[in-house]
This record gives sequence, structure tokens and C-alpha cells, in this order.
Amino acid sequence: MENETVEDAIGQFLDSKRRDGLQESTLDGYEYKLNNFARHTPVGAMMRDVQPDHVHSYVHARVNEGQSNESTPSNATKRSRHRHVKAFFSWAEENELVDESPVEEVPKPRKEEKEKAFLKPEDVEKLLRTIDAHRKMKEDEPGPTPRDTWLKQMVRVAVGTGLRRGELLNLRWGDIDLDSGRLVVRNRDNFTAKNGNERTVPLRGDALDTVREMHEARTPLDNEPVFVDANDDVPKPDRVSKRFKFYVRKAKLSDREELSFHSCRHTTGSWLSMQGVPLRIISEILGHSNTQVTEMYSHLSPEAMNQAMEETFD
Repeated sequence: MENETVEDAIGQFLDSKRRDGLQESTLDGYEYKLNNFARHTPVGAMMRDVQPDHVHSYVHARVNEGQSNESTPSNATKRSRHRHVKAFFSWAEENELVDESPVEEVPKPRKEEKEKAFLKPEDVEKLLRTIDAHRKMKEDEPGPTPRDTWLKQMVRVAVGTGLRRGELLNLRWGDIDLDSGRLVVRNRDNFTAKNGNERTVPLRGDALDTVREMHEARTPLDNEPVFVDANDDVPKPDRVSKRFKFYVRKAKLSDREELSFHSCRHTTGSWLSMQGVPLRIISEILGHSNTQVTEMYSHLSPEAMNQAMEETFD
């Protein structure tokens, strides 16, 4: 993976879009917005170092900031900023300048505010059943049979740990301690965890059972990847996302157009919040740089707030 500065990457992105025939007026809009975005990242920042907080800071920054005529940005302006930065990082992800887009963690401002899409327990079960049912259906038809057991395993562990797609794909068996029920998200030569911080995440319940079953079936070496497909290859990130969306639509889940593989991570945060787990702890588990990003889950635990008020004032 190349390691480019934000400024250099913006130049490459604009050159790429110019070769694709994008109109100059549209290119001017991208250049203006992306250069403003770059000012919300540290001077000389590398693409890998860009954090969700930087994106959030730019999307919600005041218009003409620091000038006498500065003003609060409209919702349309916020949405436009988010859209342009998202397109930039999608390009960067495709060209392997970043492992995952930091924009994924920054909710896009909406005309009608909606909660970040997440899976209910029954949705997870339906999704997993759909993967099995599709395989069984294809077994009776000519041609290759889909073997997406690896995706089932990734979904179960993602929901149970809150790990990002890139963190799951870079997980090695030596990072997992089955006896104590925990795993470590580590930095490697070709992978850097978000914020650059390694972290330990508890393994419990279905996620732990899944990993144990996988280990017993393979008896792998410590340096081998945890998640591999039927050919023992680590799935490409884009393949994970596309296969997930395929099964979400096939399962006809209610939020199927909003759900992505990253929704498994939002599911972890949402379930923890609804159990009344403090945002600080959720932030530690998910590996957020601070609780600002975690606040998207704060509205999901009314019972916990009711209990706190009753214990304080009753």
C-alpha cells in the first residue's frame, strides 16, 4: 500500500477525474472542497493518518471560519462536503492509498435525520440463514456452488466485537487468546489500525464460539490469517462488502439499502448502548479516538437514562 500525503493524493485524484472526462466546473468544486478539507488535517498528514474526527471537523466547520462574516453551514452544505470527501476516499480505497475510508464513521447529514443503520438480533439470524439457504439452493444447480462460510464467520465475529472490515481481514491467529477470550488489533507492515492505536477487545458469546470452531477445524499456525475463503485466500475488502450487500438484499431486510458490512460495527455499538453501557467503554471497545464519534449511539439507551434519573432523584 502506498503512503501518500493528503495534498499529493488530492492532486492525483483530480488528475484521475480529469482523465475520466469530468467537467472542469465539477473539478473546480472538488478542488475547492478537498483543499478546504485538507486544512482540517495535520500539516503534512499522510492519507493513512486521516481520522473520522478530521472529516467530522470539516463537514461541520463554519462557513468563512475565522472571518467577520462566518456563519453556520446549512444542512445542504454539510451534505455536499460529506459527499465530496466520501468520493475522494472511495477513490483512495480503490487505489490502495487507505485500507478503509474514515468517512464510514462519520454519519452523513440528512434532510430527515435517521439513525445509523444497524442489525437487530433477528436480522443477523435471518442474514446467516440466507447465506446457508443460498448455498443449498445452488448445490442442485449446474455450475460452482457459492461457499461463503467465511462471510458468515466474519459477520458473527464483526457483530460480536465491533471490529472494522480491515481489522478483521488483518487478524492473525497469534492475535487471539482463546483461553482468556480476547483478541488484539495489531499494527503491521501493511496495515495500520485506525488512530494508529493497537487495542485489546474481549471475545464473548457467539463471536468466541465462532473463533473456537474455526480454530478446531483448521489447527492453524499463529502467523496465518483468521479469515480465509474456500481457497484459503484472504478475501479482498471489496468482495466482503459486495457479498454482504448481496445477502442483505436476498434476505430482504427492512433497511437493506442502508445496510453495509460496516453496519455490523454499528450493530455492536447500538446493542451495547441499548444495554446501558457507558459511551466511554463503547469507545474503548470500538477503538474511537474519543467519545465524539461514539455519541451517535447515545440516543439508543433511554432505559439507562431513565434508570440514572430515578436512582439520582427518586
